[in-house]
Amino acid sequence: MRRTFRALISAACLSLTLLATAQTWQRLPSTPNFGAFNPSLMTDGTVIVQDGDNDNWWKLTPDKKGSYLNGTWKQLPSTPGYGPLYYASSVLPDGRLFTLGGEYNMGSGTIWQNTGYIYDPQTNTWNFLPAPNGWSNIGDMGSILLPSGKLLLCDPFNNNCALFDPLSGTYTVPYGFGKSDANDEEGLTLLPDGTILTVDTTPNHSEIFNPVTQTWTSAGATPASLVGLGEEIGPQVLRYDGTVICFGGGSHNCIYNTKTKSWSQAPDFPTVNSVALCCADAPACLLTNGNVLVQAGPPNFGSGSVFMEWNGSTLTQVTGPASAAGEPSFVGNMLMLPTGQVLVTNLSNEIELYTSSGTSNSAWAPTITASPSVVTAGQSYVISGTQFNGLSGSSAYGDDQQNYTNYPLIRITNKATGDVQYCREFNPSTMAICTGTKIVSTNFAVPKTIEQGLSTIQVVTNGIASAAVPITVGPPIKASNVSVFTGTYRSGSLSSLWTVDGSSYSVQSVLTAEGQVAAVEADFILPTNQISGITLSATASAQVGVTGMLYLYDWSAKNFVYLGPSASLGKINVGFSGSGTGTLSRFVGPGGAVRAIVRGLAPVRTTPAPFVLSVDQAFVG
Repeated sequence: MRRTFRALISAACLSLTLLATAQTWQRLPSTPNFGAFNPSLMTDGTVIVQDGDNDNWWKLTPDKKGSYLNGTWKQLPSTPGYGPLYYASSVLPDGRLFTLGGEYNMGSGTIWQNTGYIYDPQTNTWNFLPAPNGWSNIGDMGSILLPSGKLLLCDPFNNNCALFDPLSGTYTVPYGFGKSDANDEEGLTLLPDGTILTVDTTPNHSEIFNPVTQTWTSAGATPASLVGLGEEIGPQVLRYDGTVICFGGGSHNCIYNTKTKSWSQAPDFPTVNSVALCCADAPACLLTNGNVLVQAGPPNFGSGSVFMEWNGSTLTQVTGPASAAGEPSFVGNMLMLPTGQVLVTNLSNEIELYTSSGTSNSAWAPTITASPSVVTAGQSYVISGTQFNGLSGSSAYGDDQQNYTNYPLIRITNKATGDVQYCREFNPSTMAICTGTKIVSTNFAVPKTIEQGLSTIQVVTNGIASAAVPITVGPPIKASNVSVFTGTYRSGSLSSLWTVDGSSYSVQSVLTAEGQVAAVEADFILPTNQISGITLSATASAQVGVTGMLYLYDWSAKNFVYLGPSASLGKINVGFSGSGTGTLSRFVGPGGAVRAIVRGLAPVRTTPAPFVLSVDQAFVG
């Protein structure tokens, strides 16, 4: 993007037939005074928005009814000296926010920033991110999250790419081969088969990247050139029918059919008073009704934005927000919210919500096939089903800004109060879209502040929610009986059991030269009508290495069963990792009785050292 402001074209000269006014715009009433840019939907339902070309960042949290219109703002820590405008960004599978590059920085001229930051919402901190090895300039770089959960980065200064691994925090450079031209100004679209589509700045040319073979190949010639002045190209959005609408940087638009792998021409943008509208850097977003909302404007970044919906065959103008008349289309960004509304920013504090008409098709919705029946505040669980990542990335802009939302949000609604709480979702089994009937899963952490009682749980992706499934948010269950066992190989002593906050049961041992064994047993009475799984909060810690082992009482065999170090069984977790055998019913006795032992085996030491074992609390679900 290399833009300058030209003479502004008055919006008064634009006159198009308007769609029936069933759509609505609502301005957020209490937005702080900052230039809102690049909104990103975090996996806990909050929205992070940058103060564009500045190092300040803000978080929008929906109110207790799930309303973003009435949500609250909180300023986040800054990224000192890093205030980019037009850069690569993505919400990572673990819930962190990735940013890298910047065409501009902190109000400067073109700078081609080559560093970035990653925001961790759990610690509320930003961590510095260096450039891929050998990339001295980055600027406005295209990026997209692959089905594997790794991030593809496209160097705008040549045809090279890199791959960022969120788990290791490292790059693979180079990555991918065979790109026919430089990546500058080219957007990226994730397709149903896991490949990536781009429209080249070489006129009438497109390419496909295959992450499996790591190669680029031709996707065929576009029937019209989509390249505008300054090699600008518009957004490209995958629709629910499997077609990608590719808006042009000039007046032309084209359609890529992912089923036939062929191109066709879409209607041009309208010409009004001899001014042909275009999408030379502009936002678009897939709506829950299947249409695509797009913001177009006069060429050469002129003011007078026009909003339209594309339904697969026609472009129809819709009423725009009050600010549209005085702004060029490139200042806009769009983000699909879990409410089905589109959050629209314009580099000012005039943030709007767009509510479209119509309804979604039930075939586009995620479905829940397995979920906990009971959850507890502060605990994490697994939920499974189909189409958790939706059928599209939803939003698009181009190489200058990215904020896909193809990941599930977990929403719990209290039946008595109607209050809504989003859980922190993390580490889904895939980031692929259009997964059909394949069972996928993800993890979610229940907020510590959640209301208890009868509730429902839903998976929401791209603003479309699954059917609500009953769930109970319950309190932790304290142990009804605790006892301590100890033994030594040759010598050693054991201190007495103590209780912490009425629910944590621990034993401390002082080790001697030959090592020691100690164990703590905690017995629980669980509500049998709510058990679909058990979580035991247990620890084994020491100044020296201690092997922590889990035993559960098998009521059929009438003995304790060793489940291994760091054991887990089905939905039973004890803070370790590993696996066991058997079914959950073996370990739930009369009246919901569960008996658990955490045993610690300390290594031989020449110097005494304490170690602690504890069974903290039990949680069902």
